[in-house]
Amino acid sequence: MILEDLPHLVVGACMTVHQVLGSGLLREAYEECLAVELRGLELKVERGQGLSFDYRGHSITGAARLDLVVDEVLLVQVLVCEQVPDMERQKMESLLRLGGLKSGLLVNFQVPIMRKGIERFTVKRRSPEV
Repeated sequence: MILEDLPHLVVGACMTVHQVLGSGLLREAYEECLAVELRGLELKVERGQGLSFDYRGHSITGAARLDLVVDEVLLVQVLVCEQVPDMERQKMESLLRLGGLKSGLLVNFQVPIMRKGIERFTVKRRSPEV
């Protein structure tokens, strides 16, 4: 599979989950169903992976939880909220940078049209190591 196709496959899986479940469930339900859909596409999915990183020579563990890491390259963070707070966008950028991932999707299932609930993030440049 071509790496550029991965976000499109994940968006399609999100749309399927949203179409079947609709809005109004707990975040964990969407996360689990999305993992089922992605595994059905024969993608490698890790749920609830802890974020670990080095900070000035010290290993930091358990700093955050990554909802879904797909094929070891794409981070998918699942939300259920009326509007996505800017804090969630900033968090996504930090998770990508500290997790060494190049791209991610912030997916809000509490929307009437799924496409409007998906934001794509890409790490454009490397910042200095913390």
